[in-house]
Amino acid sequence: MAKCDVCGKEEYLPYKCKYCGGTFCAEHRLPENHNCPGIKNRDYWNVPVKVKKRENIAKSLEISVKPVRRTVRRVGVYGWNNIVIGICTVVLFIKLLFGGIVDYYLALIPALVFKMPWQIITAIFDHANFWHFFVNMFVLLFFGSELERRAGGGNYLKVFFLSGIAGNLAYLAYAFWTNPFIPALGASAAIFGVMGALAMIAPYINVVIFPIPIPINIRLAILLFALYDIVLLPFSIKTGVAHISHLAGLLIGIYMGKILRLKRRLEWL
Repeated sequence: MAKCDVCGKEEYLPYKCKYCGGTFCAEHRLPENHNCPGIKNRDYWNVPVKVKKRENIAKSLEISVKPVRRTVRRVGVYGWNNIVIGICTVVLFIKLLFGGIVDYYLALIPALVFKMPWQIITAIFDHANFWHFFVNMFVLLFFGSELERRAGGGNYLKVFFLSGIAGNLAYLAYAFWTNPFIPALGASAAIFGVMGALAMIAPYINVVIFPIPIPINIRLAILLFALYDIVLLPFSIKTGVAHISHLAGLLIGIYMGKILRLKRRLEWL
């Protein structure tokens, strides 16, 4: 196994450039994709015309997006799910240091959302206490990593953020109807979306959920979660759980999972 000299991606069968001698992944194997210094010598005339044509077009348009893409890819090497967990961990430590001021600015407070609209996103990374954080991150560690492995980092991020934002928007509607001064925080809606998408992509996966001691199908698991939230939805104020957010995030995740599954089938065809 070797690492790509550009993005650092590990490859079992890397490509070795015959012009500069570097090692690259499939995306950066072409000379123009890794700024090959060897193409300046006479051997470059053996490169296909199509390759040289792409390079000339890029130079004429003076487009340079590689540094940005390269930086993003290097960050993604660590796994986007791991990065999300890391952000939630940092926010938790900051909250332990500064207390309630973190919740005031990051948690979703419906009465203040028009003043601080960023809360719709930041509330995803904020958690009520350590155990709230621990349970969410424990679940995300397994389901999020599996979804990212199967669907890719970009699709994982879409599912996570769209599900989390949908859950927060659903809570806003519910809170303005009940009590707009009760804050909501946590990645639960995003995690429900991740689980829903994974259930559509890999419906044969079995999971163990407490207190059921035996593995059950992932689709049955999310059905039980959904029924639980539906039953307790009218009692959200008493339970202290934003059940409406869970349901909204799950629906978005299921929808996006169906789209990803359809795209995969079309690719196979």
